Amino acid sequence: MIARIPCSRIFGSGTSWSVASQVATMAMAEATGINVPRVLAWNKHHNPTQNPVCSPYILMEDIKGTLLDHPLPGDDHERSRAIMRLPDKVVEDMIKQMVPAFSQLGSIYFEEDFPSSRPLLAPDQEVPEELRPVMEKLRIGPMAEMVWWRPFHDEPHLDRGPWDTLEECIRAAVLIERRAVERHRADPSSLTYTRSTLKNLDIVERLLDKVDALAPHMQGAIEKGSAFPKRFMQNVFVHPQINAMNVLVPARTPENAVEGMLRPVMIDWERTVVLPYVLQFYHPGLMIWESWLPKRNETGGWTFVKESNVPEDGPWPDYDNMGPEIREVNQFNMQFEFRRLLFFLILRACADGPTRLWWTLAEIKKKWDKDKDIYGPCPIPFEPGEMEEAQRAMEEVDDYEDLLESLAISLGVGVDGYVAKQEYYEDLLPDLEDAKKDWEKDAPGRPFPFHEGGWAPFFY
Repeated sequence: MIARIPCSRIFGSGTSWSVASQVATMAMAEATGINVPRVLAWNKHHNPTQNPVCSPYILMEDIKGTLLDHPLPGDDHERSRAIMRLPDKVVEDMIKQMVPAFSQLGSIYFEEDFPSSRPLLAPDQEVPEELRPVMEKLRIGPMAEMVWWRPFHDEPHLDRGPWDTLEECIRAAVLIERRAVERHRADPSSLTYTRSTLKNLDIVERLLDKVDALAPHMQGAIEKGSAFPKRFMQNVFVHPQINAMNVLVPARTPENAVEGMLRPVMIDWERTVVLPYVLQFYHPGLMIWESWLPKRNETGGWTFVKESNVPEDGPWPDYDNMGPEIREVNQFNMQFEFRRLLFFLILRACADGPTRLWWTLAEIKKKWDKDKDIYGPCPIPFEPGEMEEAQRAMEEVDDYEDLLESLAISLGVGVDGYVAKQEYYEDLLPDLEDAKKDWEKDAPGRPFPFHEGGWAPFFY
């Protein structure tokens, strides 16, 4: 049995929503034909009269098998060959999830956790008879994804949906980030945990003004730039991180033999949301064979090993031949930038600093202006020379992050300085002092990134 308990340090006041949505989302995924762990028990409450554990939790079955970021048993050569067929199966499961079109944007819940008179699915959806009992129990409610609930974003009264339009969703994200700016200004010491300064907060506010100007026009741009405007704007759900750490191959038994390889189980549905199809489609990380991960070897040094046990020459899914909609979404001009805005940038502008949001808005304007005969005039205001300034700022950030990554690899830690085990931490302290001296030579004038109470991607 496996227990999942959301961290209140990360989810703020959203832990109850997170648990309730995960369980309902897994029920929805199972209804669409996806293999998920069986939920044995769960409770969303903090109150000891309703929950003796005093914290929201989910208890799930512990499925016997192998995650794809672990090697298969060494003698299982037959299954190793079968894994060559797995990528297409994973993408097929991903597409299956995105078939139902929902009535609103937000996260999925059981009706008792978010009572609503709105049906789960959009009016034109036909529901197979066998799925109706599940669908009738589910509703769309507030966003449960942690980026909407982190510290400085966690006030319960803030608007997190559900919404009828993409514009409403974007404006809500902007308002939550504006409130984060206010709270950081009221407590400047909190910026220690971010990559922003007080001066950066002024820039963040100006960038949020640009996002506000873009918000009413995003849907129109998506529809004008696609041969499938209705499909691109349908609200769908999909597992947000299909990668080698979240795809599990069941253990081999006499019953499943090699075919069990083609019944992968998707785990960790925590961050799943409902958004327009064009913003949900992505290439699963499972398919990126070049991805590498540093791991400690027997001599105590560091070497690179494959993140996945998929062979390097494994077959890439042929997205262009999976249907015209998928080919079209792969080629949509601003899909990457629009997707990043909502998933990574607006609600992390204070935490990560304004540069990526600034650069992404400049990229949207550049692409929009290039095809203005399709989209019309770009609504994002930029001063003369500002786009070039954003590009220079982005180049500086890229240089810094290259240095940071090299430092992290040399020390064997995460990019936020995280060390997995206490004994490694103590062993690394002498190396840390040497690394500080090297940093002063390699990155003069830039503060050393690893210190107590510094930036971490999940905390602010």
